Amino acid sequence: MSTAVEKADPAANRAPRSAFNASALPARVDAWLEARRGLAWALVTVLFGVVALIVVAPAASGAGGLSPVDELSYVDALDKATRGELSNKGDKLDSYTRQVAICRGVIAWSEPNDSACGLPQPDASIPLNGYSAADIHPPTYFFSTAAVAKVVRLTGVTDDLLISGRLAGALWLTLGMLTMVGLGRAWGAGWLVPVLTAVATGASPLLVSVSGYLTPDGMGLLVGAGVLLAVTRWQRGRLPTVLLLLAAVSPAFVKVPFVLAPLFGALLLLVAGLAGQTPWRRVVLGGTILVGGAGAGAVLWQLMRNALAVGVPAAHDGVPYPVAFSTFAEYVGYYLETIPVTSGAPLPLPPLLGVAVLPLAWLLLVAALGGVLTRRRDDPLLPVCWAAMGGMVLGSIVLSMIVLVASGTFLMGLPRYGIALLPLYAVPLMCTRHPVVVLGLLASAGGSVISHLVLW
Repeated sequence: MSTAVEKADPAANRAPRSAFNASALPARVDAWLEARRGLAWALVTVLFGVVALIVVAPAASGAGGLSPVDELSYVDALDKATRGELSNKGDKLDSYTRQVAICRGVIAWSEPNDSACGLPQPDASIPLNGYSAADIHPPTYFFSTAAVAKVVRLTGVTDDLLISGRLAGALWLTLGMLTMVGLGRAWGAGWLVPVLTAVATGASPLLVSVSGYLTPDGMGLLVGAGVLLAVTRWQRGRLPTVLLLLAAVSPAFVKVPFVLAPLFGALLLLVAGLAGQTPWRRVVLGGTILVGGAGAGAVLWQLMRNALAVGVPAAHDGVPYPVAFSTFAEYVGYYLETIPVTSGAPLPLPPLLGVAVLPLAWLLLVAALGGVLTRRRDDPLLPVCWAAMGGMVLGSIVLSMIVLVASGTFLMGLPRYGIALLPLYAVPLMCTRHPVVVLGLLASAGGSVISHLVLW
């Protein structure tokens, strides 16, 4: 009887083994890489480095002008940092920056002036009457970028300070994507989906607009993923409390809006407590450290900034936003559109990029919202989904409230201010291993990278 059965079924038994099972491919790739972790990280690092250069180099070395997102002031801060100087409140732009402004122009604001290029530039010919606006940011980004720019110039790739500083953005983007994958893996993700998510995110319009030009926002992905990775490890008892405090304080010393990362990390802990996944004593301790540390970092930087002031800078043009309920209501849910848009500036971007990024944007939203609606109370990813949705819906308002309390004025939550929350948004997606997700991310990542390759 057994022999008859064996003879009757060979074709049926062989068919599943010979057929291509697309749904099993992500698991096979993950298993292969997981068995070779050292090689996996090396391959991912090289991949991210190549992608970062593809994304950053065209914008960094292009013939266009300065980014209208305060790059004029950031060039000056970088120039000062190469000489070991700070850009303090009340400082004026140095001669190098004035030449860059007049010779290159500012995108959508001023054209290059060849006839005046090389001539001394008075304050009247420079925006803000020659004052720098970089003093609002800590020197961390500028000094770090100055060090990388020096290495770039030593290689002989370029001898231009502006271009070498912009090219440093490829390093910050690479490190950000690597830390983002590390965060996803800390929550149980494999390799393929986190890598595709990181590539699609790194090549998105928002990341291009801050990685290919000089701006502290270029460190947002790295800072956000690093803080949330620290929160994750501390929640599981794998990180000393003093390092969690350091993770809470440090974002304000890169750029103050990055404090959104520890604040929504605290929300993650709160939801974990409500779901019974984390003891309340630990929730209270971690939440206090994250919220208190973020606030202390922001206050401490402002005190240092005022102490270093050398004068009172000229005010920015424009009427302040009115502080009213309707003003805040307008920006509820503002960070839902963080990925598909640019930094809010009219920067030149590949036309295909705006279409290629859409699958990523939808997948990020669906993964987080779907997790909120369908994951069980004991699912470890439930707090992450709630924190991600909280950041998307309330992140802009939280930042505006912080600024209102600190300064009495309303700050509109521009998309680039939410960059530090992108790794949090991505965790639910990175932990999803569905063929549709893989195909969507392949389309988004591939289309985005190809759109940048066209510029080469």
